[in-house]
Amino acid sequence: MKSSFLVHMVLPEIFSTKFMALIPQHRQLINQLMEKNIIRSYSLDMERHNVWTFIDAKDEKEVMDIISTFPIINDVKVTVHELAFYDFAPAGMPELIMN
Repeated sequence: MKSSFLVHMVLPEIFSTKFMALIPQHRQLINQLMEKNIIRSYSLDMERHNVWTFIDAKDEKEVMDIISTFPIINDVKVTVHELAFYDFAPAGMPELIMN
């Protein structure tokens, strides 16, 4: 059975050229993991210092295996929290209005 985990990543204070070059590849991987419903959500604060990612996995080891593939992993500080639950409002189709 899978559990939900919150992964908090603290980004570097200053984005180096090397770090900036990793972002497109990182976003591509995040999008692929979201399409597979491995990552449930991915958020970045306005100051671009914190990223919060909700991941479904069987245990913390699996979470670490997933985030170890992130291109930016060597440049961020990571904490992982197992959640008791993760509720969210389902994204649905807009209401159909028949004229």
